[in-house]
Amino acid sequence: MKKLILAILISSVLAGCSESFLDTAPLTQKTNTDFYQTPSDMEQALTAAYVTLVSAPEGSILNCYPFVISELMSDERFGGGGDNDRTPRAIDDFKIDGSDMFAGAWTRYYRGIFRCNMLLENIDKPVWASAAQKGKIEGQARFLRALFYFDMSRLFGEVPLVLETKPQNLPKTPAAETYAQIAGDLKAAIEVFPAVPYGTALYNDMGRANRWIAQALMARVFLFYTGYYETADLPLVEGGSVTKAEVIAWLEECINSSGYDLMPEFRNLWPYSIANSTYSEEPYKYSEDNDLNWYKEEGANKESMFMLKFSTFADWGTSIYYSNQMNLFFGWRSYSYKGAMGEGWGMGTVSKNLWDEWPGTDLRKRGSICKVDDAVEGTENYELGVDFHDKQMDETGLWQKKYRPVNVKKDGEWHNYSVDLYGATRNMQLDNMQDIILIRFADVLLMHSELTQTTNGINRVRDRVDIDPLAVYALDSLKAERRYELAFEGERYYDLLRWAGKSNLAQVKTILERQNGVPIINNGVSTFKTGTLFRPETGGFVQIPNREIQLSEGVLVQNPGWEEGVAPYYK
Repeated sequence: MKKLILAILISSVLAGCSESFLDTAPLTQKTNTDFYQTPSDMEQALTAAYVTLVSAPEGSILNCYPFVISELMSDERFGGGGDNDRTPRAIDDFKIDGSDMFAGAWTRYYRGIFRCNMLLENIDKPVWASAAQKGKIEGQARFLRALFYFDMSRLFGEVPLVLETKPQNLPKTPAAETYAQIAGDLKAAIEVFPAVPYGTALYNDMGRANRWIAQALMARVFLFYTGYYETADLPLVEGGSVTKAEVIAWLEECINSSGYDLMPEFRNLWPYSIANSTYSEEPYKYSEDNDLNWYKEEGANKESMFMLKFSTFADWGTSIYYSNQMNLFFGWRSYSYKGAMGEGWGMGTVSKNLWDEWPGTDLRKRGSICKVDDAVEGTENYELGVDFHDKQMDETGLWQKKYRPVNVKKDGEWHNYSVDLYGATRNMQLDNMQDIILIRFADVLLMHSELTQTTNGINRVRDRVDIDPLAVYALDSLKAERRYELAFEGERYYDLLRWAGKSNLAQVKTILERQNGVPIINNGVSTFKTGTLFRPETGGFVQIPNREIQLSEGVLVQNPGWEEGVAPYYK
């Protein structure tokens, strides 16, 4: 059965104390004075930190998740949506639709950081059965805090570094100090996590961090920081630095000892491959013709390392955010339960540039993109250019198919595969259960090749899809391989930033503004994409919510290029 991450919310950890006759022991709630006493308490606190990964504290998920935001800011996706959906197109065009556009992301991450800080402040309170038991909890909390700050730093640039739970009003912390803390947390996590291979009893928790995942994230942090900030090493908070040689050694341990590996068939990593004749009365033609069969999201899939896990608890009485709303954003509009590719809100359409530049001999091209008017797909009834699909904007006839609603037909009824597999409620806004994979083993191999400038990792990835091996390493080949292997997985925009470096962001501007001029259909009208305006003065980062600037009374300052009265609004 699909494992679930369900929040055990600790709603009163902020409770204060006062010397009053009203001071009594709370009978129904835990507080930070009587919680964190046992290993079980710490497990609950850790779960509350994990749930931050799938929560949307305010506003739309679109504004809360760097995964979605970075996809729309990349050169491979357009904003899309309906004609009244300004936000996705504002993100795509590097504009804003309000002064607090990304408040949800800001709140979400600092909530998660607070929970990690509280846990780490109390890590020595319980009587632990063993050092390994304590290390498992501490390592995960440090990993999560590092992940939260890394996501914030790639999204917002410099942010306040908060490492205590006491109230503070802090200015931005220099990037070097924040990344030093990130590196320090990951190094500590690697050291306290036991070197137990994936799939063994101690570390068989899908969606939870372990030694190998911390090593992989360290490599990602190292590549971004040294690339974007144009430095050789990654600083450490206690002094010294993490060197390239250390990162390579960690990756090699991960590759050789973790138990993670490439799965044999790339296309079976994605749920559209379940829509075959075994599961559906009307199979998805592409899956059936290629004899595809989804690996699913259980322990047998050794390639997925760290992912966002969703549950079937979503309903209108609790919160739809237990389900995977990101898939819902990326499904096409007004096409519900009519075929294997299910309905969504039409965001993140795929640029024709990517389709044209991707070699047709690479099976990942059709394994990652649905071309709706192509007989290979079996989706000709999409009626491109005839049916306007509920005022669809930025229509290209190209849709990514790694993360989107997928249907099967059973007993004459179309429904999301999660209804059969996991007992999800049949509702197109609630029934997306697919994991969002944040780190998979293929990326570990590609990062190793990039750091060592060798072909071993990249050739393993190429061999899986029957592409000839490279005789010699070349950075351009590595860039292309990452583009095709990791397309639509949230890394492309950040790769562009780090490969250029902050002193050469004009290069990123050139790449991103190639979107302008691509043929599109807007609500039935054939036209060309316009409006993308990447401004190097922003550093590639988004606007800090203005309310945070105001609440700080000037201690926190806005990012360059997004100052009030200067930032471009989407019209």
